[in-house]
Amino acid sequence: MAIQPCFEHEDEWEEFLKRSDPRARVEKAGRGYTWSFGRDEDDEGFTRECVILEVPAQADTEPRHVKAKLTPSSLKLELHGKDVINDNFTDSRWLDKEASYWELETKTKDGERVKNIRYLLYLRSDCPKYITGALFEKERAEAAGGAQDDSDDDTADTRIRRIANLKEPEPRRDEDVYFSEEEEFSEYECEGCGSKSVSVMKKAEDREFKVYCNDCPYVSVADMSKEAPSIRRQREIDEARARKKKEKEKKALAEKFAIQDQVPVDLAELEEVD
Repeated sequence: MAIQPCFEHEDEWEEFLKRSDPRARVEKAGRGYTWSFGRDEDDEGFTRECVILEVPAQADTEPRHVKAKLTPSSLKLELHGKDVINDNFTDSRWLDKEASYWELETKTKDGERVKNIRYLLYLRSDCPKYITGALFEKERAEAAGGAQDDSDDDTADTRIRRIANLKEPEPRRDEDVYFSEEEEFSEYECEGCGSKSVSVMKKAEDREFKVYCNDCPYVSVADMSKEAPSIRRQREIDEARARKKKEKEKKALAEKFAIQDQVPVDLAELEEVD
């Protein structure tokens, strides 16, 4: 059974799952290159976490036109005598320099064959960090005017703590099931003075339960059909979740129409043309 957060934290939890999904590669773009973090097979056939750095190249590019100098703290990549990348990594502790390598590959994009440099930067086996923030210093400086990216602290320890501190919702219950600590009758208050120091009881001369105030002589009829706090909150959450689901569906439909950019066609007009 999947972990379910409280309603107030559902959006944050969905964002966390999306960001921490090892099967989803989020491609980020830099100046003259793109990179993504995920898993890939190394030369020995083992699946390892790595950063895949891709740099577009000219059609006549050969290995002799590429010069790369990789250190644990920086990367310098030259293509046809020009610097494509010459920058420091934001963190110098994650890179496995000996296992990392680059290769030239040709692939088809939009019906055309393009060539690029594919640099596989493998993580060290003892590195607990996930590369989900900025890869190079220039990226971090350009992002939000040099603001520190929160994902720089995206480590195995922080993810485990996030899951461990997750507060799950209360179990669903029927209308006739209450938790003893709810004290559903304690929410009554005096209609005369507003005091919450009241007693709900049915005396011998009473025909129904009444609210007796301990601070004034005011007495009122008790509403015994009042919803328990847990039931009321459960109903409010169900209504809010239904509204959020409807808004997401509307947003997804609007995005779909925006991508398709199609104008509805009258089938009757098509038949007339035929």
